[in-house]
Amino acid sequence: MISIAICDDELQELERAHRFLTRYIQEHPQYEITIHSFSAPLELLSYVTEHGGFDILLLDIYMAGMLGTDAARELRQLDDSGEIIFITTSRDHAIEAFEVEAAQYLIKPYAEAKIFAALDRVMQRINKDRRAIVTLKTSEGMTRLAIRDVVFTETGRNNYQLVHTIQGKKMEVRMTATELFELLSQNKYFVRCGASINVNLKYIRQISRDTITFDTGEQLAYPYRAYQKLKEVFLRFQMSTEE
Repeated sequence: MISIAICDDELQELERAHRFLTRYIQEHPQYEITIHSFSAPLELLSYVTEHGGFDILLLDIYMAGMLGTDAARELRQLDDSGEIIFITTSRDHAIEAFEVEAAQYLIKPYAEAKIFAALDRVMQRINKDRRAIVTLKTSEGMTRLAIRDVVFTETGRNNYQLVHTIQGKKMEVRMTATELFELLSQNKYFVRCGASINVNLKYIRQISRDTITFDTGEQLAYPYRAYQKLKEVFLRFQMSTEE
């Protein structure tokens, strides 16, 4: 089941997006999709706080009370890692869209073909991510783990690799950083950072010359010599979300 949320404070636009999604569902019966509509960002945030996040979010940017980009930041803080498609009247917030890892940035009035193409793109990514499951031997036993849930890994005590997940869990894995990267690199967002660190670009919030800050709030010190390469890779990742 794939859950989609639409949030727009203009009723006409909300209904229009819902119609497009309904037609998309009719043309793609292979997907099980549910749609939830919200007319205010706070309504959406309240729902996510109580019930959990969505797989895909269609967010207007200019809404009364809160910008859609600000709502997206709040969603990320609530551990909603869903694919965000911004739908707006202006390109002025493209940089903020990159900061919350938006999958698409559509300008109103958008054609049905545009939103269908955006949905195709994120559906393929979601399906691929959901298939990427690895079984790891940890210090506590065998664990099945979705690669997309891994935020970063680092070498810990006794050469164990410490795996940090978006759910806030940490697990010790008996393998080298290189061996672990070979497993994680099934997901294109993983990059090496020095000899002992693997990071998921999707969860990076900020990079400084010696520290990476993730959406989980965790901070990771990394080798200074890796800064330039990591910065370049991260910028390319951000730019790849723009059409």
